Amino acid sequence: GSPKYGLTNDYMFRVVFQENELARKGLIAAVLHINPNCIHSISIRNPITPGSKLEDKEFVLDLKVLLNNNHLINLEMQMTDQHNWQDRSLSYLCRSFDQLYKGEEYAEAKPATHIGFLNFAPFPEHLEFNGCYKLLNIKNHIPYSDKLTLYVVDLTHIELATEEDRLYQIDHWATLFKAKTWEEIHMLAPRNEYIQDAS
Repeated sequence: GSPKYGLTNDYMFRVVFQENELARKGLIAAVLHINPNCIHSISIRNPITPGSKLEDKEFVLDLKVLLNNNHLINLEMQMTDQHNWQDRSLSYLCRSFDQLYKGEEYAEAKPATHIGFLNFAPFPEHLEFNGCYKLLNIKNHIPYSDKLTLYVVDLTHIELATEEDRLYQIDHWATLFKAKTWEEIHMLAPRNEYIQDAS
């Protein structure tokens, strides 16, 4: 049979990764290309009550995470191209970064990362499975700051996963998101304990 809602449903995505810390850890580690053991704590900054009605138009289905008490991460599933992804993701990223309280030093600002899982190609002329964007000097590519990062995972082009993407199994996560049947989901589960938890 087929699940009524898959993980590309933004609400299902939000609830599954809110409720499953192991899955949340595995997914974030895969996208960032780090070992999950490097993640010591991963808390939710905007929890919702699973099963609650989504009648409030201000209800936002991105997942805000605090990683190791020192890194703010937004995760978002976007199924349709509303032709505003770049502005939308930048807006979320900048809001996350701008978290200083009065009297705090600017150097204390936590790094902020926005991770978008898209069911469309954000740059059709430059196809890429897992794109990473930072602030760089356009002449010599020297980083301006490491504190702002955007990841864009194009679920429509899993075949373009790099060797490193496959090493960290972000392609397996993308395949899980796109799975249409329980059989597909159960086939992926044994390959990865974090995916198994999400399944």
